[in-house]
Amino acid sequence: MKEYYIIVNPHSSGSKAIKLWPNIKEMLEKEDFDFEYELTKGKMDAYNITIEAIKKGYRKIISVGGDGTANEVINGIFNQNYVNTKDIIIGIIPTGTGNDWGKTIGIPNDYLQAINIIKKGSIFTQDIGKVLYYENNEKKERYFINIAGMFFDAEVVKNTNISKDKNKSGTFSYLLNLLTTLFKYKSQKAEIAIDGRIIKENIFTMAVGICKYSGGGMKMLPNAIPNDGYFDITLVKEVPKFQVIKNIKNIFDGTFVNLKWVKQFRAKNVKLFSKNKIYLEVDGENLGHSPFEFEILENALNVFGEG
Repeated sequence: MKEYYIIVNPHSSGSKAIKLWPNIKEMLEKEDFDFEYELTKGKMDAYNITIEAIKKGYRKIISVGGDGTANEVINGIFNQNYVNTKDIIIGIIPTGTGNDWGKTIGIPNDYLQAINIIKKGSIFTQDIGKVLYYENNEKKERYFINIAGMFFDAEVVKNTNISKDKNKSGTFSYLLNLLTTLFKYKSQKAEIAIDGRIIKENIFTMAVGICKYSGGGMKMLPNAIPNDGYFDITLVKEVPKFQVIKNIKNIFDGTFVNLKWVKQFRAKNVKLFSKNKIYLEVDGENLGHSPFEFEILENALNVFGEG
């Protein structure tokens, strides 16, 4: 058996990964990595491959793709019953559109530098989140490593993912979808319990997460620390749309949290209830609808990284 199992999503970032993979493979071989690899063929394939790799005995799993691929790998790790999850280490070689998770945990976008991080062998242990949600009135759960978005954010991600399917990706595509979604979007009423504190508001958007960035570099949770045992929460109340446009640049440096419409919290448990369905995305992947319950798993994931 080899030392590493590498899961490659050839379709990440408009099939950019399949063009990069020969170079990545060559560099891994040059750096004397002992590995087996497999290319994914479709949605949730990385999830199933991860479980099979662990079953075979692999404990070092490398994800080559974007945040969505890494999310599937994480869910494979936490849904298998063969070994303790603490015995597994995940590495990432980013080839995706946003690569937002890596920005917080010290993973460079450059694949050569990312390979060097893995070779160095430093292990960073971070928290992960678990969310309970509904899909066609069926209760489901999903683990996540970065940020979960609701309300406006989930709508933007849905439209951005449609663009990705048409090979239109990147920060510009996200911003374009943000603006086009903004003109049609209406804030929604919800009841949110944050460690038992009840908030009833018309909400424009909301983020619950472990790391700082989403949407290709937007600093949605500027104060997040990935191993402090708490979710960071950014809640944006109903806000005039011209203020959203006016403050787009402030989303990238995190200073938008100082606006009067924005509230921030830290908590271990978050629940959301709503009369109308509110949709959800985690790590850039669209899921189902409300009600939601978020739970944090402290220091649950070992990553090749520097934190």
